[in-house]
Amino acid sequence: MSTLRSSIFLLLIVHLQLNAQIPIGNPVNSKINHISAYDFEVSFSKVEFASNYLVLMSTNKENNSEPELGKTYSRGDQLGNAKVVQFSNDTLISPNVIRASNTYYIVVYSSYYKQGKLNYVVSNPLKIKVSTPGLSFGNYYESISLSAPNFISSLTELINPHIVLPYSAYKSTVLQQLELHDTVAGKRFVECAYTGERKIITEPFEWTTSGYSREHTFPHSWMPTHPANDPPLPEYSDFHNLYPTNLDKANTVRNNFPLGEITGEVLYTYLGGRLGYIGNQIVYEPRDVHKGNAARAMLYMTVAYNGIKNHAWKLPVNQEQEILKKWHVQDPPDHYEIARQEYIYSIQGNRNPFIDHPEYACNIDFHQMIKIKGNCDLHLEEMVDDNLMVYFIEDNLQIISAHIITELQLIDCTGKLVLHCYPNELNYSINQNVLSSGVYMVVVKTNERVIQHRILI
Repeated sequence: MSTLRSSIFLLLIVHLQLNAQIPIGNPVNSKINHISAYDFEVSFSKVEFASNYLVLMSTNKENNSEPELGKTYSRGDQLGNAKVVQFSNDTLISPNVIRASNTYYIVVYSSYYKQGKLNYVVSNPLKIKVSTPGLSFGNYYESISLSAPNFISSLTELINPHIVLPYSAYKSTVLQQLELHDTVAGKRFVECAYTGERKIITEPFEWTTSGYSREHTFPHSWMPTHPANDPPLPEYSDFHNLYPTNLDKANTVRNNFPLGEITGEVLYTYLGGRLGYIGNQIVYEPRDVHKGNAARAMLYMTVAYNGIKNHAWKLPVNQEQEILKKWHVQDPPDHYEIARQEYIYSIQGNRNPFIDHPEYACNIDFHQMIKIKGNCDLHLEEMVDDNLMVYFIEDNLQIISAHIITELQLIDCTGKLVLHCYPNELNYSINQNVLSSGVYMVVVKTNERVIQHRILI
């Protein structure tokens, strides 16, 4: 009897597929439900008779993707210059691995079956544009004065106390939100922070089966409270200090060696990570794109916990602070690190001040944990965005955009608007001699998006 029911059910499905009505078109309405530097959610209207919706996403405005009739797609598949976000009858889009200060172009196609063959409505697909914000710390630092004698202790008080999440929660929070990337055939991969390895994982993700670990950038053994995991202390599970790494080929190799730039014999290499000598000192050198991230994580830990329960935190003598400050300047926070900062702030309730205020790191001796006069140049001469450059030529701050700059704001560290203009051109120059020394936020609005960049004058 059950076999007969199954046969009837299959015949019914075939009948529906053969005689299904064609959707009246593609969705026409959409709504962005919430948006942040690390996440957004978009809903769109249903279409009558649509069986599923193919959702594609790209950071390229000229989206050249169009589905192939008869082909079924899986999450992570590449289609033209876009990736498949989902293929289902769900009208809610919640992509993973979203980055700060990016514009995402989403295209939605209705699908249907006709004579047993999968078809798509390719004309007039729904197009959605979502731009994510950058750093957003508001008045978080209003109690901090760089010139105050208690500058360092004030930072410690600001960072603490914070919400303490268990070490095990890293998987369900930071890893799931920021680190598991979609790839072809519905698979996902995790990327090793130290080496750049991309490893396909089996879901649900498990640390042991994947061969990955949560690496303490500031090593656990360096902590004055070591062992800090029994009972667990806040410093052991502080997510600002944890990054995913290959256990055997990166975490174990780094061990608790200081970070540095190898000048002598190389003992071990795996992709972008290396272990070797500076003189007679063994150091670990992570890949270039992680050097600034690692530096800021280590500097954060010294300030976050120094003096807490009378424990003196600092960089050990074998960890050269100048190399960390060098990496801090050469590899400033990118779209990923800013998204990570905002996400950890949303769940842990505190921020890494060296991401928001890079000049703070230059005013601290991290071996003695005392305030010093700033000793590093933070004039960033780099491409801060795919479509924007901010740099200095002699005494002029140059802002060059790939799109017309429709509005420009310069905001000082107190939040005061010191410049507001409407250039309506591709570049703009500001003579820094008319501005007081300090940290400023440059807000550039173009006909494409809004970009924010922090500078020191």
